[in-house]
Amino acid sequence: MFAKISRHALYFFLIATVVVIADQATKNIVKNTIQLYSSWPETGFFRITHFQNTGAAFSILQDSRILLCIISSVGALAVAFIALYFSRRFVFLRWRSSVLALGLMLGGTLGNWIDRVFIGYVTDFISVWIWPNFNIADSALVVGCILLSFNLFRASGAEQSRESISTTDG
Repeated sequence: MFAKISRHALYFFLIATVVVIADQATKNIVKNTIQLYSSWPETGFFRITHFQNTGAAFSILQDSRILLCIISSVGALAVAFIALYFSRRFVFLRWRSSVLALGLMLGGTLGNWIDRVFIGYVTDFISVWIWPNFNIADSALVVGCILLSFNLFRASGAEQSRESISTTDG
């Protein structure tokens, strides 16, 4: 029989799935409506610009498809392992905001992994002022990392508070 899936695991996979669907849908809309290297609007602080990135963040590791696919695969497996295994040991990983963070991280990683594996590059399209172009997957990954980092600091602060209380009670 199938093992009972926890509510946290269900939410984790649901969030990741929503991110992947939103990421792939927006990339397909951009590819089908905006010519490569064109923008809408043509000028301005915020634009939708169709761009193909064969590298990673900030266009580093250009034309390193296999390496980036391997890194993404390892990253996705690590996030899933943390969400499904380490959450049994560390309470803060079961917080709603941590489940959200991990789901965002997995969805973002998989969204760009799909592009690299199936088309050989990542479609970026969000252009804000002088910042390099990015997409929904990139945004989800960054927001997830920031949120999880915040929760880790919050959890370590709570643990230190408990330790200082127990040592002063002795």
